[in-house]
Amino acid sequence: MGSERRGVRAQDCFSGCVNRILSCVVRSLSLALLLVLLPPGACAAGGEGTSAKAARIDALVSRYEKYGYLNGAVLVAERGEIIYEKGVGYANMESRTPNTPRTKFGIASLTKQFTAVLVLQRVAEGKIRLEARITEYLPWYRKDTGGRMTVEQLLRHTSGLPPDFDFPEFSDSEAASQHYEPQAFAEKFCQQNLQFDPGTKWQYSNCGYDLLGLILEEVTGKSFDELLQERLLNPLGMNDTGMDGNDLTQKGGASGYVRHAGPRYVPGPYEDRGHIFSAGAMYSSVEDLFRWSLALSDGGWLPKEIRDQIFRPGIHDWGYGWFVTKIQPGEPGAGGTMEEMRGDLPGNFFSWILRYPECDGVIVVLRNAYGSTERLEQNLQAILFDQQPRMPSRNAKDMLARAWLIPEEWTVSHRSYSVVILLLLLTLVWQMARRRKGRRASPGI
Repeated sequence: MGSERRGVRAQDCFSGCVNRILSCVVRSLSLALLLVLLPPGACAAGGEGTSAKAARIDALVSRYEKYGYLNGAVLVAERGEIIYEKGVGYANMESRTPNTPRTKFGIASLTKQFTAVLVLQRVAEGKIRLEARITEYLPWYRKDTGGRMTVEQLLRHTSGLPPDFDFPEFSDSEAASQHYEPQAFAEKFCQQNLQFDPGTKWQYSNCGYDLLGLILEEVTGKSFDELLQERLLNPLGMNDTGMDGNDLTQKGGASGYVRHAGPRYVPGPYEDRGHIFSAGAMYSSVEDLFRWSLALSDGGWLPKEIRDQIFRPGIHDWGYGWFVTKIQPGEPGAGGTMEEMRGDLPGNFFSWILRYPECDGVIVVLRNAYGSTERLEQNLQAILFDQQPRMPSRNAKDMLARAWLIPEEWTVSHRSYSVVILLLLLTLVWQMARRRKGRRASPGI
């Protein structure tokens, strides 16, 4: 009986091993078949996979939070559904108000996406022509250059206007704090000589998108803010999005900060939003930008003909408000399409939205601590496409700064003890000085 039982157990063990091996082979073949059938750049699907992916994203975001590389909000979606969203750090560091997925951040040049759609809506209605010269809509603009530039060239950054992203008025300098109404600013700063024949080259121009906002106001008789609310934000339920009239904090939005080594944060410089206007004065939240992405997706709220125009890349891979590229070999999602745009309000806010249409994936990162990105968005992309991210590590500047910041923070938080210690040190120094003075005064041998 014992030998028979041992024989049965051995047979069962052998059968179990065979079954496990076959199961592994089937899973491997299924995975290989899935990888073959998936289109380039497609995200992996599955309930268990989604929950594991969210856990990996949280581990990554937590590491960035721990090292002080992220103060803001993150959202990641796949196949039209949010799989991860989180606020990190503080919207206001003085009041310790936490960031959340609904916190309002300045989104800077992401504004251009909304401006482009508003223009294309008017084009579809026959109220604006893409081929029209801008002097047809802005009669005050200089005729020698405005009579050569078209609306489409403003949208495409091919108008010939010089690049102005590093102009003082669009930086964190004193010039950026000066208030101008949009048209007054455009009359003074946006009528430069052209650097090349319109339509022949690409140069990023904030002024070009300011001019588009002024054209919209001229054609409709409404303010840009009114148009934005009526035609886009209200229909899409984007209640945490709008124009920043230098009152974002009064609307409950985040304050901007500059990150220094440590990390240590100081309030960002004041930058007047009036002249940034339709080129970059909007605010939004990660949840609202997800709604925006859904509206731009296949089958979304926006008509197909407008969607196709937005994401049709021209010179320098620029569509209308988006860079549209193929993900390079060796990168997560290689071969797939990536639609992205960054917003940069120097010393205050940094925003980034990335879309992956093959899997209807989106990554949104909004920051109100300016200074360190440390490849967060690229690492989120790696996880979205089931690859390994490169976890960040502390940098040397932060570690050196912490050596000073820790005792400094203790001193501030323990004032009474600090005063006692300081008095003791002064007393010790005074006594040592007295002894030294006494030794000098004593007669020699």
